[in-house]
Amino acid sequence: MRPKIGCILPADTCFNSLVEISQICERLGYDSIWAFDHLAPSWSSSAKAFECWTILASLAAHTVDIKLGSLVTNVNLRHPSLLAKITSSLDNISHGRLILGLGAGDRLSKRELTSFGYRYETLDERMMRLRETVQILRGLWVSNDFSFAGKCFRLTHARLEPKPAQPNLPIWIGGKHDKLMDLVAELADGWNYWNISREQLVTKTSYLRGRCAHVRRSYDRIVKAWSGTVPRDCPTDELVDHLMEESDAKSTYFIGYFGGHSNRESLEKFADATRRV
Repeated sequence: MRPKIGCILPADTCFNSLVEISQICERLGYDSIWAFDHLAPSWSSSAKAFECWTILASLAAHTVDIKLGSLVTNVNLRHPSLLAKITSSLDNISHGRLILGLGAGDRLSKRELTSFGYRYETLDERMMRLRETVQILRGLWVSNDFSFAGKCFRLTHARLEPKPAQPNLPIWIGGKHDKLMDLVAELADGWNYWNISREQLVTKTSYLRGRCAHVRRSYDRIVKAWSGTVPRDCPTDELVDHLMEESDAKSTYFIGYFGGHSNRESLEKFADATRRV
C-alpha cells in the first residue's frame, strides 16, 4: 500500500496560485493540501500569509475530493469554542474533507504571538490549553448540551450546530516534546513530525509506543506523518533517500513543503519518490 501524500501550501504567494497548486495536487492524486496557521510567518521576509481557515474554506470551493488540513493550528490563537464552530462549518462546506492539525506553539512562535498582542504562555500552560482544546472540540462536535470546567476554559450548556459532516473528524497533533507526545498517545488520531533526525525519530516513536501502551491505545491506529521541506532540484533517487533517512516504516503519510517551487514538476517528483519509500 502506497503512503498517502500531501502538499503544504506556500504562504508567500497570491490566492490564484494557491488555487492552481491545489488543483494540480488533486489531478496528481494527492490525498491532501495543508495551510499554515500564522499571522506573520517568522521565516518569511515579507511576513505575508493568508489566514488559515479563510484560505481552506475558499479552497474547498475550488477542489472536489482532496482533503483539507491545518498544519498546524496554534491553539493560542482561538478559543476552542470558536475553533469548534470554524471546523464544523468547514467540514460541512467541504463535505467531510477536513483534517484538523493542532499545535501548542513553540519558542519560534513567541515573537509572532506577542507582537499581535497574544500572551506566550509557559510550556505547561500551553500543554493544558492543547489538552482542553481537544476535549472541548470533541465534546461540542458530538453533544447537544455540553458543559466543561477546566483550568483554562469553562463552558456551560453550550450547543454547537451544525455538527461536523464527519462523525469522527480526525485530530492530528504536531510536535516532538515528550509532554506533547503524551497528548498524542492519549487524544490524537495522528502525529505530525517535522525537522527531527532519524535518531530522534527512533527515540520519539519508542516513547510514543510506550505511552500508548500505558493509556491502552493502539499505537498502530495513530497516523504517523512526516512533513518537511522538499529539496529543490533534487533527483528522484536522492529524494527517495532523503525521505527514507528522515522517516521510518511506520510513517504512512508524507507531506511536502515546496515553497517557491510549488509546481507540477516538483509535485510529480515528490509523488513518485513517496511510492518508492
